[in-house]
Amino acid sequence: MSGRRFVYVVACVAAIGGLLFGYDIGIISGALLFIENDFPLTPFLTGVVVSSILIGAVIGAGASGALGDRLGRRKLVLIAAVIFAVGSIGMAFSPTVSVLILFRIVAGLAVGAASALVPTYISEISPTDLRGTLSSVFQLAITLGILLAYVVNFALAGAEAWRWMLGLAAVPAVILFVGMYMVPETPRWLIKNNLMDEARAVLRRSRGREDVEQEIKEIQQVEREESQTEARELLAPWVRPMLVVGIGLAMLQQFVGINTIIYYAPTIINDTGLGASASILATVGIGVVNVLFTLVAIWLIDKLGRKKLLLYGLTGMTLGTIILGLGFVLPSLSGVVSYITLGGMLLYIASFAASFGPIVWVMLPEIFPLQIRGSAVGVSSLSNWVANFIVALLFPVLIAALGETPVFWSLGLICILSMVFVYFLVPETMGRSLEEIEEDLRKGVTVTS
Repeated sequence: MSGRRFVYVVACVAAIGGLLFGYDIGIISGALLFIENDFPLTPFLTGVVVSSILIGAVIGAGASGALGDRLGRRKLVLIAAVIFAVGSIGMAFSPTVSVLILFRIVAGLAVGAASALVPTYISEISPTDLRGTLSSVFQLAITLGILLAYVVNFALAGAEAWRWMLGLAAVPAVILFVGMYMVPETPRWLIKNNLMDEARAVLRRSRGREDVEQEIKEIQQVEREESQTEARELLAPWVRPMLVVGIGLAMLQQFVGINTIIYYAPTIINDTGLGASASILATVGIGVVNVLFTLVAIWLIDKLGRKKLLLYGLTGMTLGTIILGLGFVLPSLSGVVSYITLGGMLLYIASFAASFGPIVWVMLPEIFPLQIRGSAVGVSSLSNWVANFIVALLFPVLIAALGETPVFWSLGLICILSMVFVYFLVPETMGRSLEEIEEDLRKGVTVTS
């Protein structure tokens, strides 16, 4: 197997890391309805149970950059798969809420590492013309993981089997380990570490008849220019603008509120009067929309461009949060009003899935130079998880204190501010090689349209 088929297979294997990410995000939303039967939870403790995995994710994402640059992207993903399996089994057998929280933190170490490493791995192994499409596979895998979690939630809801819901995450972790064991390291990391024969072998398999030696020369040229780069280079003047963009995109992806929907969708829908079983079934529909519109993003990202998709998606997300907030101030949260609220949620999810969801993970590896790419993506991913933690922890508390409408309309305002950020600061990277993007950054040039 060689050429594009090889690249597609390798990208799909690596993207199983996204499946783990998505499964854990989605599974807690249904499990939460039944965990409360065994472990009484206050609104704050509910937020702790949901967000505890993000504590580990912050640590995992923060450490993954430097470790990925040192050990290699592939090896660290293998380690992450083992850690995730241990965390999942531990959650399933937790005797107390404290132990459950502990093992969610353990699983979070792997989720955070995978969120930083898998997009970098896919970006570095992909040819330029397929990079956007293949990098979007990571987000597609996240949405498939969420959908799978919602289906499992629905299947096990009758038995209230929340332990099985959480423990089954060990299965994709094992699949990820086996798959990553069989694929190669990225050619850019191999060249950086002077493993030239291995790099040539990977490039020949992934590029087919393209000029492998020319690509090696381009990567080596970038490597020579960065041979003196150290960790402090993250704050160098020519890197700083893209670090602001990377951290900004990563944090805004969470502050626009996506995981308030993913984590708490059954709870939100249940509050509209549909009931627990119907609420979990409705989330399956949300999961399907999430997957379908991620496929739309994969189709458009290398045609329409990253920036336009972001702006279009944020517009739809703003409208979705307005409708969601409106649903909770109408006279009756039942019947038609329940479906209006669900419609706002679906519009929001569709808009996010076609834009902010995949594009952030595509762009993060694109905008940073090779020598610090792992560290820079790690810092950005860490920022993403910090923002995710804040949102997941505070959402139930804010809903209890302020009510649904002010909270959802505040998320709409954040979507509008995000549009301003994207319009003025985010560059367009479509159709440009990683080396070309880096050369422009060094010259102080950013292509913004």
